[in-house]
Amino acid sequence: MLYIIIYIVGFILTLTFLKLFGKKLGIDYDTEITYADYDDWENNAQAYLAFSITWVVTAPMFIVVVLIKSLYKFTQWFLKYPNV
Repeated sequence: MLYIIIYIVGFILTLTFLKLFGKKLGIDYDTEITYADYDDWENNAQAYLAFSITWVVTAPMFIVVVLIKSLYKFTQWFLKYPNV
């Protein structure tokens, strides 16, 4: 029963996160695409629903991507300063 509650809460949180920040992250399927076969999603509702259902997989992947980008930015910042 606890797993079902966790999954439902994760689903709602993921859907809310995508609604608020999806377009900023580049997940926007509502815009018209000029070339054929861009993706299988017809609109954001389909894409966000699929991402929210599979949040158990997508959340850890997102965390890894954010961690790598953060480490990259830290490395760029660190290498700007000369050796002491």
